[in-house]
Amino acid sequence: KAAQHAIARKAIFDRRVLRSKAGEVVFKTGELVQVYDNALDNTLSTARKLLPRWSAP
Repeated sequence: KAAQHAIARKAIFDRRVLRSKAGEVVFKTGELVQVYDNALDNTLSTARKLLPRWSAP
């Protein structure tokens, strides 16, 4: 039952992304991208305030 719920939520999310203005974003090899690290979002440590959350391009 939990798997069915997860599949249904993913389908709803995918529809929302495809209907958005940006749509599905596909990156090509060689493009510079930044990656967000959300491991520190749910912690109360001071490292959350000091460490960068975005990777370098």
